[in-house]
Amino acid sequence: MKTTAAHAIAQALIDLGVEIVTHVPGYGGTETFQAYNELSMKLNKYSFHEEVAFTIAHGASICGKRSASMMKSHGLLKAANSLMDSLYAETTAGFVTLIFEDKSGKHSDNILEIIPVLQGLPMKFIQSSTADIYDDVINAFHESELEKRPVALLINALEIKNEVSFEKKSNLSKKFIYRRDIYQHVVHPMLSDYQYKVFLAKKLGGDQTTIARPDLPIVPVDFPERAKNTAVKYAPLFDVFKNFRGEVVTGDTSGSSSFAFPPYDCIDIVTYMGGSIPLAIGAYMAGFKNVWALTGDFGFIAAGSLGLIELLNREIPIKILLFYNKQAAATGGQLINRKILRHLLAGFEKNMMHIANPLDPFEVESVLKEASTSNEFKLIIADYPE
Repeated sequence: MKTTAAHAIAQALIDLGVEIVTHVPGYGGTETFQAYNELSMKLNKYSFHEEVAFTIAHGASICGKRSASMMKSHGLLKAANSLMDSLYAETTAGFVTLIFEDKSGKHSDNILEIIPVLQGLPMKFIQSSTADIYDDVINAFHESELEKRPVALLINALEIKNEVSFEKKSNLSKKFIYRRDIYQHVVHPMLSDYQYKVFLAKKLGGDQTTIARPDLPIVPVDFPERAKNTAVKYAPLFDVFKNFRGEVVTGDTSGSSSFAFPPYDCIDIVTYMGGSIPLAIGAYMAGFKNVWALTGDFGFIAAGSLGLIELLNREIPIKILLFYNKQAAATGGQLINRKILRHLLAGFEKNMMHIANPLDPFEVESVLKEASTSNEFKLIIADYPE
């Protein structure tokens, strides 16, 4: 079969059964994304930021769908916040980031050598050959599924319109089943030692199955003092939330993420601060329709608002629970100017709900019940006193 390199990549993705493909416009990637939309007869939407695009695909892969994210080399640097945590959170299905290198600098701000960056992270990568690009895409997914973590495929953007030949393969698609496993899906300080040992075993080719899993901490008794105080404050809300938690709940690197642990078991997937919303979008796109994202106000302001833009663009009706502390509770209690959140959320009034007193179980239940039965996107603000 003869076609362009862009169409060969798109065909490989389709043959593999890749249904979730995200992309931020850029030379090479845009041509490939358009080819994928054309061949799949879909109208996938562009993303605005690489960190969000990467995280959506990562969330979908954790939840059992082969996923891909397309971006330029420069874009990977913007995604690095999410990428670094993704190396500690195992995927269920393959996840490949297609990185389009502009080695001439003609379509970019400058020339960026991405290989030293990938080696420093370190992220497994494959340097593709344009002539073998169809097989390279397939091999990248197989590598990702072997290692259960993201893999990068480097593509020469300047050759994306070159004609290539390949033999189309069949029976490449595969079904994956997501199972909750917070040892592998919740990046958390209480699991950091274990997750780092697993990370090193993968990096060095060791046997990770010999690494003993630690006992899970009990909320709040097994947490350090500051984290324990936050958990005690949030416990009354989670006592109610556990009855409305839905199929998949995503979280941030924040005080609320502690409730991934027993006896609450309220959160399933956690990566970087502000990542809960794009992770939830990925879970929704993977087929889970009752999805919640939990975030703190600092994380939401820092990065979560980028996910909110993506959610609106894709019109996805997830539920967001925002812990409004007016401070960065996870990093020392630095105060947050109240005006910031108010301005960020201006225009979302019709989607917003409020819990004025998170310590009142009757109010919490009433609000969460109404939100959980809605077919629309809802943003619930739990207003905690300073």
